[in-house]
Amino acid sequence: MSSIKQNEPLANYCTYHIGGPAKVLFAARDIDEIIAGLEVARENNFKFFVLGGGSNILFPDEGYPGLVLKIENNFIESKEADKNMLIKVGAGTPLPILVSYALKNSLTGMEWAAGIPGTVGGAIRGNAGAFHADISEVVRRVAALEILPPTITKKVFEKSECDFSYRESIFKHNKKLVIISAVLALKIGRAEKIEALMNEYLAKKTTSQPLDYPSAGSVFTNPQGFFAGKLIESCGFKGQMIGDAQVSEKHANFIINRGNATAQNVKVLIARIKTAVKEKFNIDLREEIEIVEN
Repeated sequence: MSSIKQNEPLANYCTYHIGGPAKVLFAARDIDEIIAGLEVARENNFKFFVLGGGSNILFPDEGYPGLVLKIENNFIESKEADKNMLIKVGAGTPLPILVSYALKNSLTGMEWAAGIPGTVGGAIRGNAGAFHADISEVVRRVAALEILPPTITKKVFEKSECDFSYRESIFKHNKKLVIISAVLALKIGRAEKIEALMNEYLAKKTTSQPLDYPSAGSVFTNPQGFFAGKLIESCGFKGQMIGDAQVSEKHANFIINRGNATAQNVKVLIARIKTAVKEKFNIDLREEIEIVEN
């Protein structure tokens, strides 16, 4: 059954632990509830924001003056096809649960995602990836709701129709599309090899990323031919703070929350970094995190 809360602090629903209250927070556990949430927004003339795991989101300090639709349809179904296992997975399924399922069933293709938070829907929307792999490589098709008032229609997008590219997809730029599920094709592999690779990736993340502080992961995408973290470090930003927001001393493409950081603190650091990198390298950094406006 769906859950509806008013004036719910959004800091509780994102890995940054930053954000004021949502006017309405609607948690939807299946497709009918997702549609119901969208109908509530339409009937009350609320603007709405679709939320997955909140792992790459910066909510405003003032909160959100509309309806935040939290996608929580969490399920995994599988069937064997040729040498692949086809996995139908709900958009609200946490990525770590899918990674664990793949390991338990000796399925390869999700090793890169070990240790990454968020949901499957969010990962597809932003074409999440790491270690020279991304989720688009295993996507077969994506089911989404298309919102064309007054109707809400289910559509299925084959992989070729998803417009995947580096940290991009059709779903990221078309606000009328809400991902509800996907079919992934994972290959049958050897559990010990899959586990070893996952452990290797987890060890690298633990060594190179500031996992002991709240953050939204990489703040900027890597410009072609460059690493954003190296550019930021070259501009002397490692360790710089605005309030309790700090450019990580471990990885300069992370801005961490040292306790009581505000969205404004983070946005000031982002603006200063972009200006400095542009002046020194003539490169325009582009945010990988989504900055939600109220």
